[in-house]
Amino acid sequence: MHLPAATSISEGTDVRPISVTGGAGPLLGSWAAVRWEYERRDGVSRVDVIADLRGAVTLSMSEADYVLSCALRAEPTRSAAGAFAVVADEWIDLVPRAGPPERVGFRRAAGTLVLRSESSAWDFTGAGEEPASFTAVLVLL
Repeated sequence: MHLPAATSISEGTDVRPISVTGGAGPLLGSWAAVRWEYERRDGVSRVDVIADLRGAVTLSMSEADYVLSCALRAEPTRSAAGAFAVVADEWIDLVPRAGPPERVGFRRAAGTLVLRSESSAWDFTGAGEEPASFTAVLVLL
């Protein structure tokens, strides 16, 4: 599984830890993806990890930590974990335990969480990752 690619997080950016009492508290909990899609920048190729690859993706967010897991048929489950913070009530900065930080846009409404990034990548042809946009729709478990 490829997480949305990094968008640099600059020094001095207004980053505040997520908290239950803050405006982003509704992000906390366990989420299951109903769509986890990458689209090539030219719009020619698209893959949905859930529908096309019959995968399962879950995201668990606690006070300031996250665990993202992906299970695809015939492959071991892969996971990424780390800390996160909310920026300006529209971006989530993911800081994995291994790898560079990532910035992902979010929208939350009535038990649904939408994640998006224009700076992601996916291996559409088996020849290596290509720039792609990323959109995921998750439901609260």
